[in-house]
Amino acid sequence: MSNMAKENQDSLLMLPEDTIVMEILSYLPAKSVGRLRSVSRAWHAALSSTTFVELHRRRANRSGQPRLFFCPGGGDDEDVHVWQHGAGGGPAKKLAPKPDEFWDPAPLTKPLHGLLLVRSKSYLVYNPCTGSTLVLPDSAAPMKRSRRRETATQPMPTSFFRVCYGLGYCSVTSEYKVVRVFSDSYNDVDPPCSEVYVLGKPAYWRPTAQQPPPPMCIVRDDKPGVFLKGYLHFLCEDGRIITFHLGNETFGVLLPRPPPPVRQDDVTEMVELHGTLCVCHGFIGDHDGLYRVWMLQGDQEPRRWKLLCSIDLMAWTEPERIRMETGGFSLDNLCWIAPLYMFDSDNDGHQKIMFGTGNRTAFTVDANGGTMEILFKADDDAITNSFANCDHPSLGLFEESLVPVGRTVEEIAFSSPANQAWFHILKWMPARSVANLSLVCREWRAMIMTDRFIRSHILHANLNKSPRIRMIINPPVVGYIDLQFFSDLGAPACGLSLPCSQPCHGLNVGGSRIGSFVCNPIMGYSEDIWFEEDEDMSFSGRIGLGYNSKTSKHVLVLAQYKSYLATLEYHLECKLRYVEENEWRPIDPPPRPVLASTAPTFANGKICWLVEPNLGQVSPTCEVVAFNVESEEFEVLQGPQCNHPVGRMSILCLKGALCVACSNKSINVIDIWMMKEDNGTWLREYHIDLTKFYPEYSSEETTPLAIDPKDGRILLSTGWSLGYYDPKTAALETIYNMGMQDDRWKFSPIICDESLIFTLGLA
Repeated sequence: MSNMAKENQDSLLMLPEDTIVMEILSYLPAKSVGRLRSVSRAWHAALSSTTFVELHRRRANRSGQPRLFFCPGGGDDEDVHVWQHGAGGGPAKKLAPKPDEFWDPAPLTKPLHGLLLVRSKSYLVYNPCTGSTLVLPDSAAPMKRSRRRETATQPMPTSFFRVCYGLGYCSVTSEYKVVRVFSDSYNDVDPPCSEVYVLGKPAYWRPTAQQPPPPMCIVRDDKPGVFLKGYLHFLCEDGRIITFHLGNETFGVLLPRPPPPVRQDDVTEMVELHGTLCVCHGFIGDHDGLYRVWMLQGDQEPRRWKLLCSIDLMAWTEPERIRMETGGFSLDNLCWIAPLYMFDSDNDGHQKIMFGTGNRTAFTVDANGGTMEILFKADDDAITNSFANCDHPSLGLFEESLVPVGRTVEEIAFSSPANQAWFHILKWMPARSVANLSLVCREWRAMIMTDRFIRSHILHANLNKSPRIRMIINPPVVGYIDLQFFSDLGAPACGLSLPCSQPCHGLNVGGSRIGSFVCNPIMGYSEDIWFEEDEDMSFSGRIGLGYNSKTSKHVLVLAQYKSYLATLEYHLECKLRYVEENEWRPIDPPPRPVLASTAPTFANGKICWLVEPNLGQVSPTCEVVAFNVESEEFEVLQGPQCNHPVGRMSILCLKGALCVACSNKSINVIDIWMMKEDNGTWLREYHIDLTKFYPEYSSEETTPLAIDPKDGRILLSTGWSLGYYDPKTAALETIYNMGMQDDRWKFSPIICDESLIFTLGLA
């Protein structure tokens, strides 16, 4: 044996056994390594160490063959799929179950050490190998995009319409950072602003060290930041590119002159190919069908843009076009296309560019614009249930990686004993005070903005509190003012009454034919509710607000009808949307038309309306239409059977039970009936005798609003007077009176709950 061989053998014998095992395991797929972490605590620690994770990432991605991952848009398929180009690629394979947070996900970035920035209902960081996700806080409806109404005590805060996200890595601090840039404020005066979120750090979104340069930085939601060589690059609306340094968090301008010439109607994308920044543009449905890819050359000024390739999609041969059609899309209606990867061909040595399309198809072309070849199309019957053409990235590059996405804000915030103590103090405080205290430090803000704190705060901050009353002002541009200020200012901007719902976790819905809205009156947030432009205003109806405990979402349901009084016939329609979203979808209408003059209520998981008694079949009792927000099904409930001619009626929730208030105008009395859930019967719970208080309080003008849990008094409103009725003593205390009774001028009270939940408010 030679001396060299003997030395190698001796060195091999000197290697610790654990080191040899780790060396072997570093070549395994990430999914397999993840399973092996459960072998023992020692293995879990070793396989989770930063050294092993980095070693595995380098070795597991040496093939040089691009790999793609995708998942169905919104169908029944519950798996993420992965496909590899080149030898041994074969068909797409199932990788892991689809995360619960995914719904038509859009992978916005290339893998950054295996991590991807994905947009779904909100933004999240995702590792396809481990299946772990980190939902970024305040990204489904960012607070800076929420329009808050101006109040008597607070001017309207700045709100922004556009936001752009990017994921980057700082090699100096070994930190992964998500950066978002806000721009295009409503008043067109405020400069853009930016925030950063560091994965795994006990903090919330915080301002970057430097804010982006105005006024050129007008970003777009569909143009994510591109990470390259320590910088995030953001493509602005005017074609300029601004850079963000991940280390010192400062902004710069990539070029003082605009990038390659782009036509006004071109679809423009910015990507990274082969370690170089590229700008791509083209309009697929255009007559020339040209799609161009420009590459930025040089690391220092003067830098220039070089045309990497120009693809004439309309010049492809008929066989090529047929193959494209069978690939699942037409060149005339392609919604999204972008280059994903550039590599050297094994056959001819030419550089090829891989493109992805909006229906999960991948094809390549030569960099010189030559032959097109379809590499992959999601045509397997098992996974084609929802591959409709979409206008956002539908598939992304895949990289083997064990890099963790980091702990959630909630996990980090509540790991601190100090934060846990403050949690139990702050949850009792008013929402406005808590919002102000969230500025004390980042740790407090992170804790206060968690779903856990918001849910607990709603429960505790409203426990045994008297009803909080605010007044709606300035309709149809809705604003809110406390009753005390309303009285001091002499009832400003009163008008026709706007019936409003009782609060549901601090949210209320209300309105009339002049407009509807959903709001958090305590925090001053409000969103106008819009419908299609051709909405038929001859329909009558009322929007109900409820909460789906399974999905943790607030639901809006519009039940409306068109009546034909001559024949007592009617036509029903119904639609539904979530408060956090803007799209309505039709659902099966209720069996009976709803009473449009009365606001519905939410009780025991159901949105309830009174039935319009003057249409359809005649019932000996009042009826209630109930919508189960979880099953999305309607039912008709029999209401209380009053022994007198029924006048004004309203429906509300008192003490957690469904109630119906019926007036008897002949004797000026209101009876409140409560449904007992144990047997579904109705019992008269309250008898309100208003005889002594007429004409200020008439049973035909008075509506019960709430019950004070402290003393059991019932809050009543006529639109001119507001007072508490004591069912024990039959006494009535007026807390506000307008001093007149004119049907043209009424106030609109709204009952509020302390809550930090806010609406998007972009109207």
